[in-house]
Amino acid sequence: MKTTIEKIIYPGKSLSRNEGKIIFTDEGLPGEEVLINPIKENKDYTKATTIEIFNPSPYRVKPRCTHYKTCSPYQYIDYEFQVNIKKEQVREIFLKQLKNIPERFTFRKACDIFNYRNKINLSLKWANEKPVFAYNLTESHNKYELVEECFLASKNINAFLGSVLKLITKWKLDFIEEVVVKESLSKNQMLLIIYCNHSGNMTETINELKEKFPLRGVIISDSKTGKSTIAFGYDFIEEKIQNRLFYIGAESFFQINIPMLNLLIEDMQRHALPLNNKIIADLYCGIGTFGIIFAKDTSKVIGVESDYQNIRFLKKNLEINNIQNFYIKHKDCKKWMASLKEGFDILIVDPPRKGLDEFICKKILESNTGTVFYISCNPATLARDLKILSEGYRVEELYAYDFFPQTFHIETLTILRKI
Repeated sequence: MKTTIEKIIYPGKSLSRNEGKIIFTDEGLPGEEVLINPIKENKDYTKATTIEIFNPSPYRVKPRCTHYKTCSPYQYIDYEFQVNIKKEQVREIFLKQLKNIPERFTFRKACDIFNYRNKINLSLKWANEKPVFAYNLTESHNKYELVEECFLASKNINAFLGSVLKLITKWKLDFIEEVVVKESLSKNQMLLIIYCNHSGNMTETINELKEKFPLRGVIISDSKTGKSTIAFGYDFIEEKIQNRLFYIGAESFFQINIPMLNLLIEDMQRHALPLNNKIIADLYCGIGTFGIIFAKDTSKVIGVESDYQNIRFLKKNLEINNIQNFYIKHKDCKKWMASLKEGFDILIVDPPRKGLDEFICKKILESNTGTVFYISCNPATLARDLKILSEGYRVEELYAYDFFPQTFHIETLTILRKI
């Protein structure tokens, strides 16, 4: 079936129509006529894949990754046009759900459009008795796309992975199922996490890696029992953000694009001034990134986090930075908010993709919190939550950040002030 692409909607689907019915396909720029293969018919739309492009857009470029549809489905789009697409997607989502777009809307373009990721997660497969790295195909648990080199990951990570693959071949490490690599930019450290289906000898492999790379640690995890052991060094890397040192654990969440994280923090700091004697609450605080950075200039920070491993490294980060005014609440955010009887000068929320619980939004409204910094990785759930919060708050400014160029992902920061 031939169809003409109208636009690209969030999250990254190319939209067209056939006899009035909407079609979502996986590639195609506005104005392009494409040949598609329908793969699923729904009542309101057809899901398809793009097979051929007939009149390429001037904004179409050659992808660098052979597996780009799996890791970075915008890689065929000129970067400046990617920015325009993401800006328009944010505007469309806000107009649809909130009927307006904030007057002050700033889009921060990526500092680097390739080699920006400081973490990568790859499956290990064997083809013709040789090991190969692979990504899971989107929306599939048992189909894979082979990865020769991922141009989203840093050059150091790619070089490191190349050596890991050679050593897996050399030592026939067929018990490895998956590898994760984390890199510290400021401290030049590499952390390797290996998931295995049974135990095996990794001594020679680790020794050879230590000779070539700044290996901080190797963690081996049994995929059957879930038990992890430190095979070498430490189970964390160190990263410096604004003169604060952070221990980032093997399982800890941390932003994968450090230069963009710095931009987001600078925007937050500017809107938080003056900080003297202010009380800040940091929900979903993880290992304490935002709260620790703000703690040095404010009266008190309360960090709320439910994950045990995050709490473990949060405590270490408070200790190594000599933070005395940060109070940890090891609790689910919803349960903690249920018992909240007072507000704060500033409330920082950085929830998962599903956004804030409606209950949390209403508890924020009931509090006398003056300012809310809402960090979101999903503009759709952000707009949904802002619809509730708008009953008591106005959007002072909306920022969008391209943490993940070549992909459809959009990170945002919304500054909310009490009405």
